[in-house]
Amino acid sequence: MTSSDTFTGLDAGRRDLARSVGLAGFVYGYPLIESVRTCRLQTGRASPAHRAPINAPHAITRPSTDQDRDIVTPANDLLYTTAWIHLGDGPCVLTVPPAAEHPGRYFVLALYDAYTENFENLGPRNCQAQGEQVLLLGPGQSAPAALAHLRQVACPTILVWLISRILVGDEADLPVARALQAGIRLAPAEGTAPSRAPACVEAWEGEPVDAMADMQAGVPAEDVARRFFGNLCRALADAPGRPEDQGLVAWLGQAGLRPGAGFDWQTLDAPTREGLLQGLTEASRLVAEAARSRRRKPWVLAGRAGRYGHDYLTRALTAYIGLGALATTEALYAAGHFDAEGQLLDGSRRYTLRFEADALPPADAFWSVTLYDADRFLYPNAIGRHAIGDRTPGLVRDQDGSLRIVFSHAQPEEGANWLPTPAGRFYLILRLYHPRGDARQWRIPALQPMGAGA
Repeated sequence: MTSSDTFTGLDAGRRDLARSVGLAGFVYGYPLIESVRTCRLQTGRASPAHRAPINAPHAITRPSTDQDRDIVTPANDLLYTTAWIHLGDGPCVLTVPPAAEHPGRYFVLALYDAYTENFENLGPRNCQAQGEQVLLLGPGQSAPAALAHLRQVACPTILVWLISRILVGDEADLPVARALQAGIRLAPAEGTAPSRAPACVEAWEGEPVDAMADMQAGVPAEDVARRFFGNLCRALADAPGRPEDQGLVAWLGQAGLRPGAGFDWQTLDAPTREGLLQGLTEASRLVAEAARSRRRKPWVLAGRAGRYGHDYLTRALTAYIGLGALATTEALYAAGHFDAEGQLLDGSRRYTLRFEADALPPADAFWSVTLYDADRFLYPNAIGRHAIGDRTPGLVRDQDGSLRIVFSHAQPEEGANWLPTPAGRFYLILRLYHPRGDARQWRIPALQPMGAGA
């Protein structure tokens, strides 16, 4: 590729414009591409991660472990049911199971648009106790007369991701949780055409690998850019975005990023290609850096998870560190990358996290602290423990009623409250489901370093 040093005048201007477009296009489009990529990964019959066809639910009947690597930062105390729903050919009917048969058990059927916006949550809070059928309508669709009596949910995009979460305890609790899970059903409305994937999913270019992972693995930036921007243009045709985003989408076309299948990297001039490369490279670094607190704060609360408005950077970094985050009215997430001294968490040290007896995490449903390896997946360990929360059996309280969690690579003498860490870097996610009204004002205690942990 031509060196940027040779560009002058209008060529330099085109390069600089393309750089700006490339940066904005990556930040705006990364969540969309992650949705399409994950849909391709989980619905493609040739994919090793194939789960179910389009418009068919897939029930995961055990909690996530270190072996589960489809989605980064999974929770470890839930049973998931997922489905990729294509409404381009007509509505679908989603069945919410009866909460009355499972009193007190937390569950939610979360719906996400193609940009990862959690636009609706269905469950005991807002559905009939005996269960309910809900009609999912794509943009511009109306309910068939025979189904007009059903509750209707207008979906912002024709591609919708269902992620159902059901709280589960130990092995003895699994059959009961699975019985509730079995009540989740999905079917195209009568008269709807046979299910198929959106065109952008069927035409996905390259292996379904995260562009951020490619960049961090040293894949040539031009290869990443060619695939990412091509897939983005096709995805924008199927998911045009909100009306208020159309000015931004149109502006991306100034450097050749237009909705549709016509994107061709090789037909772009050299200044535009170099600018797009620069923008993509800078944007990927920006998202990776934004995933950590630049202030070295012990905890960073995700104040806008799930519903982002025009905060495209937060939406992108959330897709990077935890695709499919719930809206903050349903759950609050806090990421812990640093200890009380402002040092990155590392298994070469031991830590304690202490919750005072009268200052436990303020959640009405449940809470948990989950540990992740540096690769953003659960860490494999000898005792198979990935999280500690309010339902963890056998936890030992201090005499004053406080709860102290120990983090170390080697098992401590007293292991009841131990969460094993890798030998190197790791991070934590604290989750509060149905957070109380004062949850945002609650101060999360910092991890206190205690010395060598190996």
